[in-house]
Amino acid sequence: MNDKTFSASMAPFREAVDRYKDLLDRPLPPPPLHGAPLGTTLRTDRSSAPCAVLLAPHPDDETLTGGLPLRLRQEEGWRIVVIATTLGSNETRRTERKAELADACAVLDFEGVLPAEEGLNDVTLLNRENDPLAWNEKVACVQALLQRIAPQALFIPHSADGHATHIGTHVLGMDALAEMPKDFSCALIETEYWTPLRAPNALIGLAPQTVAQLMAALACHKGEVARNPYDRRFPAFLIDSVRRSEPLFGAGTATPPFAFGQLCRQGRWIKGRFIPSALRPVRGAEDSLATLFA
Repeated sequence: MNDKTFSASMAPFREAVDRYKDLLDRPLPPPPLHGAPLGTTLRTDRSSAPCAVLLAPHPDDETLTGGLPLRLRQEEGWRIVVIATTLGSNETRRTERKAELADACAVLDFEGVLPAEEGLNDVTLLNRENDPLAWNEKVACVQALLQRIAPQALFIPHSADGHATHIGTHVLGMDALAEMPKDFSCALIETEYWTPLRAPNALIGLAPQTVAQLMAALACHKGEVARNPYDRRFPAFLIDSVRRSEPLFGAGTATPPFAFGQLCRQGRWIKGRFIPSALRPVRGAEDSLATLFA
C-alpha cells in the first residue's frame, strides 16, 4: 500500500476523531431553567409514588450517576430525592454550587435537599476515625432524612470510588442505614464514577434522549464544567461502561446492542446488612424497569 492509498484509508478514522474533539472543544450552554432554592426542607415528606434517594457526594454527582434514577422518574413515576452530602471543599463556591444543583434538579425533575444549610464538611474516612463525635452528627443528619423519606431504593457511591468524599459518602450512607429501624428494607444500588466497580451486577441502557437530558443537567454545573468538561465527556463514559459490561455475559460474548449505559451493583438492605443480588439484570434503553428490584 503506497502512502497516498494509506492516507486515504485513514480518512474515515481521522474524521471520527475530529468529531469527538469538536464535541470537547465546544462548550454547551446550560438550559434556561432555574430550580427553587435548596435547603434542608423536603418538598413533600410523603408521597404515594415509590421513592429513591440518591446520596450525592457533591453537586454534579446526582447527574453523573443519575441514569437509572432518571429512567425510574420518567418511565415508572418514581419520586427522586437528591441528598447533596457536601457542597464541595471550595467554600467560596458553595453558594453557586447550591444554585447549580437546584438548576440541575429542575432539568431532571428531581428534588434536592441538604442535610445541613451549607452541606456537611469533611465527609471522609479520616474524619470518621479521628472525630467520631462529628461523624456521628453527620450520620444523624442523613439518617433523619432517610427516616422521613422512607425510600424504596437508595443510590450511593461504591466503597472504593477513587475520591475521598465519594468513599466517605459510601460509609456515611451505610452508617445511616445501620441506624434505621431493624425492619427497614430497601433496594441498595452502588454507583461508580472515579473508579470502576470491581463486581458490577447490572447494566442499565440509556437512550440518546436520556443522555442528552443528563448532559443538559451537567451543563448547569457551570463552575465545574469550566475546569473539566464533564458534560461533553459524559457520553464517552457511558459508551465505555457498555464496553466494560462484557464480564456480565461472559468473556468473548457480544456486548448489548445499545450505545450508552451505566453499570451498578444492586441488591437489598435487609435485616441490617447489604445483600447483593445474585441476578445480573441488563435493561436496554427500551426495556421495562418495573421488575428491576423485584
